[in-house]
Amino acid sequence: MTNYAIALQPLYSRLCEQPPEGIILPPDWSSLSWHQGETVAALRESSIDVVFNTAVTGDGKSLAAYLPAMTSRTYTLAAYPTNELARDQEKQVRGYKRKFQPEYDPQIYRLNAAILAEFIETNKLPSKQAGLLNRSNNSEILLTNPDIFHYIHDFRYLRRNKEGKGDNPNRLFANIDKNYNLFVFDEFHIFSSPQITNILNAILLIKHTVPGKQFLFLSATPNEFLQDYLLKAGLKYRVINPVAQGAYRFSVEDNDKNWRPISQPIELRFPKNLEPNFRSSYDWIVENAESIILRFFQDYPGSKGAIILNSIAAVKTLLPRLKQLFEPLGFQVRENTGLTGETEKSKSVVEADLLIGTSTIDVGVDFRINFLVFEAADAGNFIQRLGRLGRHKGFETYQAYALLPKFIVERLFEVESPPLQDGETYDRLTFFNTVRANFAFVNEFKHYPSRWGGIQSACVYSELLRLIQRYPEAASGFGNDIQKALGVSVRKKFGQIKHCQREGKQKVIDEARSFRGSSQLNCAIYDATNPDEPESERFKTYNLPSLLSNFTFEWWDKERFIRCARKADVPSQRFEQALAYFKLTGYRDVRENWHFYYGGELGEMVKSGKVQVLKGLEIWQPHGRDINQISQRVSRRGFVCFICDRDRATVRARLGLPIHFQVYGLSNQLNDTNPGYSIAFGQSALLLETLTWYWQPQQDDGWVC
Repeated sequence: MTNYAIALQPLYSRLCEQPPEGIILPPDWSSLSWHQGETVAALRESSIDVVFNTAVTGDGKSLAAYLPAMTSRTYTLAAYPTNELARDQEKQVRGYKRKFQPEYDPQIYRLNAAILAEFIETNKLPSKQAGLLNRSNNSEILLTNPDIFHYIHDFRYLRRNKEGKGDNPNRLFANIDKNYNLFVFDEFHIFSSPQITNILNAILLIKHTVPGKQFLFLSATPNEFLQDYLLKAGLKYRVINPVAQGAYRFSVEDNDKNWRPISQPIELRFPKNLEPNFRSSYDWIVENAESIILRFFQDYPGSKGAIILNSIAAVKTLLPRLKQLFEPLGFQVRENTGLTGETEKSKSVVEADLLIGTSTIDVGVDFRINFLVFEAADAGNFIQRLGRLGRHKGFETYQAYALLPKFIVERLFEVESPPLQDGETYDRLTFFNTVRANFAFVNEFKHYPSRWGGIQSACVYSELLRLIQRYPEAASGFGNDIQKALGVSVRKKFGQIKHCQREGKQKVIDEARSFRGSSQLNCAIYDATNPDEPESERFKTYNLPSLLSNFTFEWWDKERFIRCARKADVPSQRFEQALAYFKLTGYRDVRENWHFYYGGELGEMVKSGKVQVLKGLEIWQPHGRDINQISQRVSRRGFVCFICDRDRATVRARLGLPIHFQVYGLSNQLNDTNPGYSIAFGQSALLLETLTWYWQPQQDDGWVC
């Protein structure tokens, strides 16, 4: 036997006895789910500031969010963590509009950084601020990302000189916020403590300047930190939890019309003996592409499938192999990753028989599949990816292969009194609890909000002081709320900011105020690997460590890259600050060995326990092309970083770091095959510092930035 196998029961969601008052459903709809009706009811209570809907994947949380917009003229701004999810949700919202036909004809617009840049250039607007105001003023439903939402409320798009003179702080955020009654955050559980803190700051800013707004978080696993912070800040919230209210069942009578099927039964298999390395999943797919994957499509005509992996390089190298095997038989194989162009992304979910991708397709995207192969970095990732399967009726069978390291499979099936038995059947919710209990923990960075999150809070407070005449109580109200929520002193945070500035570490402050980090290692690339991709979509950004590990490329100078981008009618502003410029030519079959090198004294930096702004870093790679030019470019730039005297594997294992956490090997020796130090960059540096503090000497001065 090469696999363990279990069966997962179908899942049914309880329906409302009747729709909430005033909601008229489309003619072909019989009812709403219980959680959808409860969400509408909660949002109708003006005393409730925040609502959490924790319905499981596939149970219609999106409809719950947009029912107010479709039935009662509730102008809505929604934030989605990935561009692919925002694109998917735009289609759904337009579908709701066609079904409900609201009389006020809401205008729907999707906005991200690339769309904003193109809109500004096309309409000859003077600034991002002008573009944001234009789209907000003309969109009753605006779909964007939490990054843009954060930067609006962190005063990033204001026009000011070096002395800080210019636009008033409320020039942008107040004018946008007044346009919307409801702010929606989807799949927010994928974010960590920095993003939670930043969104909390924005909510409290809105509360004290444009009151009366409501916030809706859609997540099957809501973050307890955020709930705790809201409670301490005096905000009233309600959790809509179908599990706690018995609103899910795993079997119903055929004639019972009070329950709606939301997930079909699934056969879930766990291959044995997969090593915990980057190659194991790739090798399994190559070995079983014909005997398992293709065979499924042949045995069950009309099937649709997906392969979701952690590595873009693995996807790119597998793609031609799978195309060669599948397409002569009439099956379409398409890709969807962070490096896939917008045209291919938009078509792939609809047109593919077999879709192969990364996290761009595992976060909330709704596509019809009955076959799934997937990796999982943690329990939440596992549940999220498995949730792509079984959402739609109409297939003969539903089957998944979970490519997990053998030590996790052993925990599930081979220990004394194992939590799972081969061949048994389990309900979905019990199984998910088992998964959560047996995966390795992922650090939640509990100390980040008080250590670094309060930096952004202090900056918001400072801006509110400038608005004392417009909002007399806002600064004091915001300051009191944030201090109670995070347990920080705004005055001490100002001291931390000034200390950093005196030491020439303004970049550290900028990093603490960022949403997902400042992308210090991002490079601009011209992607020549897909001959069918439109020329304008070949210009992209990607991080240097992943390029060094997984790709082949050629060095380009900045002038050539910008000239080619402009020739292709691509707005070039987002490439101006790139670390380096490359032409992407291919993908490595084996990950390349490399590490960061620093010729100075590392021991003293480790002993200080401080986040650094460090120049002089280099790259060591034994056979890397253009490595000298790359290393020179790296050495000239000052990076926000944190250095630890533990090797990378130890740091990752002991601290439970997320899979894409930016920590890499570091040595003060060039030919060091096993670097004994680790270096983290950007926001990851701030996060790592809060975890490794107990490893450092416990002097007070080390705790100061």
